[in-house]
Amino acid sequence: MREWLKGLVVEGPFPPRRASYYRMALTAAILLSTGQAALNTVPGIWGGWYASTRYALGGALILLAFDYTLRMALAWQGADNEPRMRALSRYATSPYGIFDFLAVVPFLIGEGLGLPKDGETVFGIIGFLKLARHSPALETLGVVIMAEFRPLMSALFIMLLLIVSTSTLLYFIERDVNPSFGSVPEAMWWSVVTLATLGYGDVVPATALGKVVGGGVAILGLCMFALPASILASGFTEEMRRQSFVSTWHLVAKVPFFTRLQASQIAEVASLLKVYRAVRGEVLMREGDLGECMYFLVSGQIEVQGKAGSVLLKPGDFFGEIALIEQCPRTATVRAATRCQLLILDAREFHKFVSAYPHLLETIWETARSRLAAHAPPQPSDET
Repeated sequence: MREWLKGLVVEGPFPPRRASYYRMALTAAILLSTGQAALNTVPGIWGGWYASTRYALGGALILLAFDYTLRMALAWQGADNEPRMRALSRYATSPYGIFDFLAVVPFLIGEGLGLPKDGETVFGIIGFLKLARHSPALETLGVVIMAEFRPLMSALFIMLLLIVSTSTLLYFIERDVNPSFGSVPEAMWWSVVTLATLGYGDVVPATALGKVVGGGVAILGLCMFALPASILASGFTEEMRRQSFVSTWHLVAKVPFFTRLQASQIAEVASLLKVYRAVRGEVLMREGDLGECMYFLVSGQIEVQGKAGSVLLKPGDFFGEIALIEQCPRTATVRAATRCQLLILDAREFHKFVSAYPHLLETIWETARSRLAAHAPPQPSDET
């Protein structure tokens, strides 16, 4: 029972089916509680449905309370190499543990002690952060910010320098004729909205020189406030490319042909892979077709129909690998059982790769012969 419950909260890109269903139920409960907290601020929105919404919120809170209790229990019982209290404290004080706490405990305390309406709204919105556990967005954002911390701090310093300098300059130009620029702090509001290209228009220069300087500041703002955005965008691109490469590297390393390759050689193979997305029911290969590539299954399910019957492949599996060695006819028909994402390795590109490593080709040939022999049909015996 413990292992089954532990399987509900398994993380990673390829969770068991029950974990996927559990995630969907938790997501629905979080969205329900957050949406209801936001809509409760609209006076009289529920009308005669108020009692029903409270029952629905109660059901969502029960599920969220079960999830928090389960994670606390697993943190307590799953500590093998450290004291249980330390493991429990580590989970409770982690960002995800805090999000889990805020999503349910304040509500439960409020139901018993009478939580003010504003408090229910605040904690209902904060509970939305619990979804961060099932989305890599916030984690990726944190990694990008830490990796690009110094460039971001440099951009922030430049922006602060521009705000102070431009507001001081407009103060000296406009202070005698424009009360909106009566002090440097007052002029900073104009500088911020102008550099941010918002231009509210509530504070504007009145003199000719002030308008000329203001136009230059507005043009400068187009460049300066785009600087941190470009830093984050390039950081996101690099991080997503790195994560994609790591997952692709592990898929390639699982193939028996490549188990003896060095890390640098596996990286070269991974760079040859191409992404392909298949819709449900799409035939990827037919029995008798000439094999020219192999496939790695990233997500979804693949059905392989051969003479021995049907086999269902799951994420992390691969097929068509014999085509890398010899372009022989396919021995099975393969179709997508669900929407799938695959990585394709073309045989011609692979042979270009191994041409630089003659000793590697012989090693792969040995592996291929053993796999072909294992799948070869039994030879009929001579009976007299």
